[in-house]
Amino acid sequence: MKKTIALAAVAALAGTAMGTDLVIDVSGVESWDFQGDADNTILNVFVGAGATITNIAWNVNLTTLGISWADENTMTFNGAQSINVAAGDAFTVSNANYAGSAASGIVLDGSGMLSIEFHEVGFDDNANAVDSFFNSGSLTISYVPAPSALAVLGLGGLAAGRRRR
Repeated sequence: MKKTIALAAVAALAGTAMGTDLVIDVSGVESWDFQGDADNTILNVFVGAGATITNIAWNVNLTTLGISWADENTMTFNGAQSINVAAGDAFTVSNANYAGSAASGIVLDGSGMLSIEFHEVGFDDNANAVDSFFNSGSLTISYVPAPSALAVLGLGGLAAGRRRR
């Protein structure tokens, strides 16, 4: 009995600490207009129902068009968290590299989908046309699965650790 309780405690601790990463290629993704515009690129990525996004990291190469500035390029996650990969770069860029990360606390609903909209903020310098695009790069979404998924893993650990007498 003591062994079973110890295994349950270890499984629970391992489950709560267990997270995983999802890497999304954003090469060629364009940013057109203000948030909500039909021309904007929206990526819908299945992560898992009830999953909690803990961190969003990026390593991208960005080019702006016309007089659009780099710091106008923005990604918004599930309409709740916006990230500007080139914050503070109030000028045009060509093949500029940006990397960084931001903590997150987004909890996904029952659909398990993470929606990422690429759009402009501040000014839409090229109305109804592309303002900027990612030449290459990726987003890394770190997340923890829903507690129910962790419970199943914990129960599996209990079953594996049980001995026959």
